[in-house]
Amino acid sequence: MTDTGVSNKSIKKAHFSESGSHKSNEIWLVDDKANDKRVHCHSYILEIGRRLDRAFTYADLGGSFTYGTLRNNISALRKSNVLLKLPEENPARFILPEWAHRPEYSCVQRNDKNGTVGRFDFLSYLESLGWESVLGVHDLKLSFMVYHLHWIDNTWEYCKQSRSYRRCFSLSYPVSVQCFDTGTVLVSIRCSSGPFPLDLAGISSLAILLGEVKGQLHALCIPDPSTWLIVQWHLNRDTVKLEGSGLDVNLTFQDFFSDSARFYFKHGLDRFRAEVSQSPKRTVQEIFEKIMDRDSSLRRLC
Repeated sequence: MTDTGVSNKSIKKAHFSESGSHKSNEIWLVDDKANDKRVHCHSYILEIGRRLDRAFTYADLGGSFTYGTLRNNISALRKSNVLLKLPEENPARFILPEWAHRPEYSCVQRNDKNGTVGRFDFLSYLESLGWESVLGVHDLKLSFMVYHLHWIDNTWEYCKQSRSYRRCFSLSYPVSVQCFDTGTVLVSIRCSSGPFPLDLAGISSLAILLGEVKGQLHALCIPDPSTWLIVQWHLNRDTVKLEGSGLDVNLTFQDFFSDSARFYFKHGLDRFRAEVSQSPKRTVQEIFEKIMDRDSSLRRLC
């Protein structure tokens, strides 16, 4: 009797062990099938993309897989940077990384984290030009806040449409100051024909000019110019002066985020200019520190 009981228990234990092992094998087989399907879907998406040889949408991928499967697999491909998504497009379009250099996608670059096409680095482009002139900046717009406008007198012109007071100053550069009813003050510096070089001498000249603007406003509430926000500027690089009249060229490039670049012949200076419009949205001090750090790095390299 005892031997029989021990035997039955052993049989039951062996049966459960075999049953568990069998279930584990079944799960392993299911995972293999899911993995095969994922690999097949990845290959399918990339094959369709290469065959189309252009940016493609979900509709281009046909009905071999459900939308949910395609969406999950495209997300995985983007995370591994095997596929890139063009930004701000509806329906979404995707490209292969090696297509980013093509003319129709030349204003895009990879984002290593999300597999998303990002802003074109116009600044690096300007710095990579083999032109002798240093990088410069012109047509700046700076802003700061004030809490009252009691210092505004009758020498300022009031514009009902923009609800702002405006006045122009003839300093070392033409400067326009606009004071809005909201308390925002906008300082515009027009200097296209004489850009500030982005080096220590250039930022020193710009700092002196901003000090002149603050002095002309004659108000204690005006904050220090180092705290003013640079909301827009045009970065530029010019060729050497050319002989003759030059060509009347004016080309404009724009990326998906509305940042733009221009290449044109600058009349009056007799030079070709590559120009980028940017919105740094940083304080004067922050920008100056970046320029000085970069200038110091360049001197160390030399």
